[in-house]
Formats: sequence, structure tokens, C-alpha cells
Amino acid sequence: MNDDDESLFSKAMQGVKTLSSNKANLKRKPDTIKKREAVMERNISDTLSDEFIPECENFLEFKRPGIQNAYLKQIRNGKIEVSDYLDLHGYRRDDARKTLLEFLDHAQQHSYKLVRIVHGKGYHSDESQPILKAMVNKWLQSIPEVLAFVSAVPKDGGTGAVYVLLKVLKP
Repeated sequence: MNDDDESLFSKAMQGVKTLSSNKANLKRKPDTIKKREAVMERNISDTLSDEFIPECENFLEFKRPGIQNAYLKQIRNGKIEVSDYLDLHGYRRDDARKTLLEFLDHAQQHSYKLVRIVHGKGYHSDESQPILKAMVNKWLQSIPEVLAFVSAVPKDGGTGAVYVLLKVLKP
């Protein structure tokens, strides 16, 4: 550095104090986590309406932008290991939604990337269509932490279950 550079640098650094530590505290404060969870719960509850039951295809598939087709194909073919699963057989709509949200929250807290949700095929539904399947399809698309989902392979429930790819929380 020449004298002009040193002079400019000294002027720029005037009033700057040296840090007492060169280590950053990366731990999240509990209040911040609780606030984030409360906002997430409120936002999800607002979008998980049961006002209408959408028509539902036999085979389910959804992905957000940025998810690679090749990776989704591996999931669709059952090539990626599932960390945990939830079976919603026999649940009523409200209980199913609450249980699904709790399960997905638990999965994220444990950094699970891929889980399976068994919703059933609706053969025993009082209605003419699979209610839980249609609602799970709708709910999962409304949850920002769900990056993709696709109907499972036959040994894991086939069109009566979905593999769900979750966003992994940063520490």
C-alpha cells in the first residue's frame, strides 16, 4: 500500500472498535424459534381449509420449482430411503390434519428429508371419492416446507401413500 492508500484506510477506520471476540454465536434463541413456529402454524392453519374437497387423481405428484426431475424419479421409484412414516387410516379429517402437521414438524425437527404418509385409497369412504387422499394432496401443496411428493411404490402403499420430500431446517 502506498501512503495515499494508508491515509484513506486510516480515515475510513476512524471510530471503529476492535471486537472483543472473533467467534459468532450461531445458536438460535428459544424465543426466535417459538415465534417462527407460531407464525408457521398460523400460516399453515389458514391455508389448510376443508371448505371443499378437490378432485384427486389416482397417482399423486407435486414438486416445487428447483427440484430436479431425476431426483424426483429416484423418489418415485422407491430408491431413496424413507426416515419415518405416518399412517392416517381411520382418521377423521380434523384429526388427520392435526396429526399430519405434528408429524411433519417432528420430521423437520429431526432433519428427516424423506417421509411416507399413508392416506389410504378411500375404498371405505362414505363419499364417492377418497377424502383423506384428496385432503392430504391439498394440504401438502399448501405447506411451504414440503418440497415435493409423489405416490409410493406398491410395496410401500402404492397410490394409497405418498413419499414427501421436506425442506431441511438449517441449524
